Amino acid sequence: MKKHLFYTLLMLISLTGCSSPKGNADTEKVEEGLPVINLSEGVEEVDKLNLSDAAERVEIVKLETTGQSLISDIEHIQVTNSDIWITHYKDQYVYRFSRDGKFKNRVGKIGQGPEEYTRLSSFWIDESSKEVYILSSVYGVKVYDYEGHYIRTLTNKKMDDMFTAEPSTNNPIISYKGLFLLCQNLAVSRDTEESLWSLALVDANFNKQKFFKNPAYIGREEQIIANGAGGSMLQWREMPVSTDYYNDDLTFKFADTDTIYYFDTTKKDLIPQYAIYTNEDKGDYGLTHESLRKRNAFSYFTLTGYYPTKDYIYLRGYKGETIYIYRYSKKDSSVQLVKRETGLRERNILNTKSYSLVDNAFVLNNDICGGKFTFNYRCSGKYWIQELDPDSSTYDKFLEELRRSPDVPQKQQLLDVIARTGEEDNPILLIAVLK
Repeated sequence: MKKHLFYTLLMLISLTGCSSPKGNADTEKVEEGLPVINLSEGVEEVDKLNLSDAAERVEIVKLETTGQSLISDIEHIQVTNSDIWITHYKDQYVYRFSRDGKFKNRVGKIGQGPEEYTRLSSFWIDESSKEVYILSSVYGVKVYDYEGHYIRTLTNKKMDDMFTAEPSTNNPIISYKGLFLLCQNLAVSRDTEESLWSLALVDANFNKQKFFKNPAYIGREEQIIANGAGGSMLQWREMPVSTDYYNDDLTFKFADTDTIYYFDTTKKDLIPQYAIYTNEDKGDYGLTHESLRKRNAFSYFTLTGYYPTKDYIYLRGYKGETIYIYRYSKKDSSVQLVKRETGLRERNILNTKSYSLVDNAFVLNNDICGGKFTFNYRCSGKYWIQELDPDSSTYDKFLEELRRSPDVPQKQQLLDVIARTGEEDNPILLIAVLK
């Protein structure tokens, strides 16, 4: 009876979206019987969570360094069955490597002609048609084949015509089972309530058909616009939408909310998949969104990401200078937690203090290769990727941890690859293949 009463209360709390008297309220509705990820009752705190519980293997890939494939500051990665695709800040091309790291070719044409673009904003790969889609800030979406030959222009719409705020960094255009969705972040760049959408379903001509707003924004539109209009770095910080494709299910979690949704292609709607409960104090909505300017904005509990796998759902969050990594078991609903300490970085931007966490990464114990597996990218719902850049400030620290870590199946293989890698070489990728 007590257990039944507890879960009844839990569902009522989830209905309101409040995690405590000072929690962030939203307008989400949780259906009866929806699985609840309980982060406050019966949580087991452990020393580590192993990568092997989520991944069946890790591929160690040293990207070939040639005169045509010098990679600096990787921006986005997509892994397909036969290739690795990369963009970086150095230029405006998509680089194609084999799965064992051999450079194949570049994709893209720079210029102002009908087959060209001047600024690459993002890209995605369609494996079924073997096509590369490149989103340009000015020239719409250009389509090329794997070898880099132009095929067609999907749309001529400029990004300013597609988005009303900052496009999502990793996936501004989501291609899923023949449908397209636009994904954008805030701060708000246009001062109308109509601009406050997070996802938009579009037709083949990229005309918007349906909008999906973050439930946490409902009732706060005027407040958000007043503090976020113009996208200034000195305004509120709004967290992006988290997206995943595990098991070929497109799922989302909006910032400041307590529900994971999946996208139903038949209904063309978001359907609740999991509810998340915590009794941690989430703080006042306005204060916690001033984290760029106020140190005490970090004093409250915030979830920043989720990562579904075959047997588990991982959640990442922070409170103060403590990082929380949860692992929820789909089998028995148990939850384990690893905590680690980080710090707050203080900088001056335009003569104003700005704050950010020194390390807010999703980190697991790499019991396959050794050291720590730091999640840098996800793609296709199949792969988690860690980038080891020999020219980065964190490379030496990783190497020290790797050498100190216990012997595991692929530790020596990784050490051998590192030994053959020079400071000017392209990064090494650890591609965790999910179960």
